[in-house]
Amino acid sequence: MKNLNMNRKSLRFAPVFQRLGVWLVAVLVFVSASSRVAAQETASSTKPDSTITSVALTQAQIDDIIRKVTAKETQFRRALYSYAFKRDALVQEIGMGGQVIGEYHRVSEFTFDDSGNRYEKIAFFPMPTFGGMTPEDLEDLGGVNPYALEAAKLNQYNFKYVGKERIDELDLFVFDVAPKITPDAKKTKERFFLGRIWVDDRDFQIVKTKGKGIPETKANKFPIVETYREQIDGKFWFPTYSYADDDLVFDNGTDLRIRMRVKYTDYIVGHGKVTITEIEEVKPGSIQNETKSDNRARPRGPVESGNLNDKATDFPKPIYPGEARKAHITGQVQVRVIVDETGRVMSADIVSGPKQLWIAAIDAARKAHFEPTLIGGSAVKITGILIYDFKEE
Repeated sequence: MKNLNMNRKSLRFAPVFQRLGVWLVAVLVFVSASSRVAAQETASSTKPDSTITSVALTQAQIDDIIRKVTAKETQFRRALYSYAFKRDALVQEIGMGGQVIGEYHRVSEFTFDDSGNRYEKIAFFPMPTFGGMTPEDLEDLGGVNPYALEAAKLNQYNFKYVGKERIDELDLFVFDVAPKITPDAKKTKERFFLGRIWVDDRDFQIVKTKGKGIPETKANKFPIVETYREQIDGKFWFPTYSYADDDLVFDNGTDLRIRMRVKYTDYIVGHGKVTITEIEEVKPGSIQNETKSDNRARPRGPVESGNLNDKATDFPKPIYPGEARKAHITGQVQVRVIVDETGRVMSADIVSGPKQLWIAAIDAARKAHFEPTLIGGSAVKITGILIYDFKEE
């Protein structure tokens, strides 16, 4: 979040998850010395370390746990695409006396179409008195805060085993997690998780996280967010509650106190016919209802465009990972991208392909660029597949 005293139009925040039902365990990753220290400080505030029992594990056992968590988190991410759900996000600025002096409240319903594209339909969005929410803020709200570790980025994290903790009759492995390389905000817009995770010792799924999104800058700071997951349909642990109450201290000495509460409810498997409603198109306090005229209006959601390889004006080749080359791993990787009205890639997610090649393909996909797609004379968002072939030369 940006200090509103410095620039009220450009606020950044990172959301928090509190719990609704049962808590889950954790796994933490570290890299550089600075990342390691920051992660330990972040993790230490998660829960007093006195509640964590030192249970010795061999390195082989730790590696096996991380491997299982990686596999489960990948399955969870894929399963999430099959669910519709409701998100109620409330962000408040707290004044000197503890009173609320600014508020941002947004209730949305998320669903997906037959092609697997997820859409947001805003149900409630009164005029904010706490302004300046940026695309990065919303990305954290649906990214590193509720879900912590993006499956395609797991190889970019270090995990440090802390011990075991028993919470609500669940025995959990506790890990500190940090990026292997501290991201530079000047060089990347990707968000990474820095903090602590709790992992169930039977399901090997993340049930609780506490940390923040990085990188930060001199002007943008992020609160520590605590997220709790609950088992849905008896199989996967989905985020249900996030919470943050933190003082953000900026490099110029000013501080901003943020309180945040995000609820995720009404998870249900199903498809939907929906349209995207941009923030600026929502009338304060109104509920957006679909009408027959919507079918004739300019598309607001991404338009399915199939294979996008030949449509890219800039299509960088992926860098063949050295370890994959040594292991003679080859194959085709498909990446689904969403492209905004200007032709810039907004997001990139793996569809299929060898896991060892995922990161290289995603990095290349994010750098692709396209001519704006026009429908009825207006530029629209599109979605489609980029295909990368990794072959030994």
